[in-house]
Amino acid sequence: MDKSLFPPYRKNKKCMIWRSEHIAKHVLQSEKKTIYKTLDINNINTHDETIHIAIIGGGPKGFYALERLLATLKDVDMTTELEIHVFNSNSFFACGQNYRPDQPDNLLINYAIGNIDAWEVQPAPQIVQKRLDLTDWIKCNKVSHSPEVNPRDFASRELVGYYLIDCFQQVLHAAPEKISIRLITQQINNITELGATYRLHSDEEIFPFVYQSVMLVTGNSYINPYLDRARQYPHVTCFNSAYPIRDLDRIPDQAEVAIQGYGLTFTDVALHLTEGRGGRFEAHNNELVYIPSGREPLLYPYSRNNLTMVPRSGMLPEEQYELLFFTDEYLESIQKRSPENKISFKKDILPILKKEIQYAYNRLAREDDGLTEMEVIDRLFFPNKYISGTQLEDYHQYMVDHTRYIQEEADRGISKSPLMLAVHACRACLLQMTKVYNFSGMDGKSQEYFDKHWIGNMNRLSFGPPTTNSKKIHALLKAGYIRSKFGTLPTVQFNTEGLQLTNGYYTKTFNYHIDGRIAKPNLTQGNHPLYSNLFKSGLAKELINDNYRTGSIAIHPDGRLAGKEKSMIYVYGTPTEGNVLDNDTLSRKSYNFGNTWAQKIANLVTIKYEKEYEHSSR
Repeated sequence: MDKSLFPPYRKNKKCMIWRSEHIAKHVLQSEKKTIYKTLDINNINTHDETIHIAIIGGGPKGFYALERLLATLKDVDMTTELEIHVFNSNSFFACGQNYRPDQPDNLLINYAIGNIDAWEVQPAPQIVQKRLDLTDWIKCNKVSHSPEVNPRDFASRELVGYYLIDCFQQVLHAAPEKISIRLITQQINNITELGATYRLHSDEEIFPFVYQSVMLVTGNSYINPYLDRARQYPHVTCFNSAYPIRDLDRIPDQAEVAIQGYGLTFTDVALHLTEGRGGRFEAHNNELVYIPSGREPLLYPYSRNNLTMVPRSGMLPEEQYELLFFTDEYLESIQKRSPENKISFKKDILPILKKEIQYAYNRLAREDDGLTEMEVIDRLFFPNKYISGTQLEDYHQYMVDHTRYIQEEADRGISKSPLMLAVHACRACLLQMTKVYNFSGMDGKSQEYFDKHWIGNMNRLSFGPPTTNSKKIHALLKAGYIRSKFGTLPTVQFNTEGLQLTNGYYTKTFNYHIDGRIAKPNLTQGNHPLYSNLFKSGLAKELINDNYRTGSIAIHPDGRLAGKEKSMIYVYGTPTEGNVLDNDTLSRKSYNFGNTWAQKIANLVTIKYEKEYEHSSR
């Protein structure tokens, strides 16, 4: 076995979880500074000559777009004022829902702090001089008695929110003199054209400004409509979203609760309704034991695959698995084969993907434990594929055993566990898939097949919770506060007693249901009022790959909406999903449409100034 093939990963045996309690209090005041700067749009007065730009969505990507625009314009010789309106649904600018600093501190990010940097790397133009990544920010601002900071450590999401807000404050402070930034807590539900400019609408009013360009960075703001009919049944309480997580405090102690989804949101829900209600975890024989408070509900999760996510260790970007088969050279060869024909996932990608993952597994497997390609794929992606009969009826015990096995393999790490090295290879394959997927690189049938059958499973393996939280889920399963009774996807129906789930061998009725999935864009279902209105007016159109209707909005490679020919509406982050793969991330390295938009605005205002100068000099 060639040891040189392994990534330079060293297991971090004692992982620190950084929270706001570890940071000096004066640093956390940036949150209040942002709140004080929010305005009512009707109280904003500007000169008639002022140019207006809108950013709709004040989460991390909205912050990134603003920072790029200011950095690009900092050396422009501006002869008139520019005003940027940043709209957000709440006062936590730069955070979005995922990183709000008012959430419980036991909700963690699912990757090591060494992966998080809110700043664009050189040689991009910069507007802030002292730009700290999250690791260095913690080092500079932690209280004196805290331990040393390791980039492999993890952090609470509320702490990441404080970091983002602090960076945001630095950007606001560094804005050029002739650029004003207005922070507005207002929901935007429509955009209409006015000549070559745009007007913004809420449900109640049309706002008084015209905008030369609009950047849409609305994040995870789609709605899961599946159980909307629950409104007809007042004895059933359905949460269409798990966030803000404190909304779940309305669930009574010891209630029985159905949860749709086994992913990261499910982990948040499970911990909030147990540990968040006074329960605690204690270490015992390399496992965690849950000590209840008596206030916990009983949680009954279900999903299409009915499997928890594989835990993610504190790995750094430079420790990515080195692909041996699914390489750039291989992709170039199939892309050059026939420029007119798109790539087929089943023919061109799936065989090489399976080969890559099988090879990774067998590199560490004993000679008598080597698996065939199909056996490796089944063990990773479909471990419950052949469960039937009495084992299916006792699916909860299967999940207790399965999560224990996964946890043991995670503890062994990628240098000893064949399973975890195969998972590591799967993560690298998923990142490589972006080069195939983006902007309809596959034919329509292939994209549909990948979207429906592979992306969910690859995400389950690649982007799971930190090991700490995975051990907590296992402890809750053992203690019976999570009850995995549904080994196959149940049907859902309402009756006079509540919401009934049944899958043929197990039936149960609930009065509380949580949709623990993150809603995806779906124009045909109209699950986002802003994009539905843009679609109806023709400012946006649906992305259709061959005959596959993706439900996503179509964009050009520079991030512009594809609805109108000379559109100045751009999109960045989550709303670009379907056009690109896996854009719901804090990373600034991939799909940075904020850069292309900022350059376009710089060109726009420069041309405008030149025309005004030429006109005035005649």
